[in-house]
Amino acid sequence: MFQRDDGKYGLSHLPDFEFNKYVSIASRQRQRYAVYATKPFFDDIHTRFYNPEDIIHSKKNIDSRHLSIPYINVGYSFNIWGGTYKHEFDVLFQPTIRLDRRKISADRRYRKKGLPSKLVLLHVLSFLPPDEKILALNLPFSIIVFDVRRIIRSINF
Repeated sequence: MFQRDDGKYGLSHLPDFEFNKYVSIASRQRQRYAVYATKPFFDDIHTRFYNPEDIIHSKKNIDSRHLSIPYINVGYSFNIWGGTYKHEFDVLFQPTIRLDRRKISADRRYRKKGLPSKLVLLHVLSFLPPDEKILALNLPFSIIVFDVRRIIRSINF
């Protein structure tokens, strides 16, 4: 199991039922289209602040900073009758969006005037790791494998 955050999963690629978890801070026309911020929010894991109308994720503009969903890559390898089989799958972290107070630093022009950072109430996006039960792969106690090719070759007509 490895925790990754390499941009493999972005908000524009998510199906609608999964994207509904982000509707309070983001909007999109449909799947694989650009995703825009609807409210100012702070991404807790990546420590980024997004203003309204900022592009959160876009399939076309890869160079811009985008919001990616962290995930765990789970890989199993098991032996059956001398053959090694591998099975891998990804499990996304679950988002939580809450209102919280954050200290936002002032722009450069305001720092010159000596204005302090402001304590602001805004939406904070954080991710919770998935449940351990989801990461488990349940296999049956006994497995029967039939080699159909060998049976067909052994039959003489």
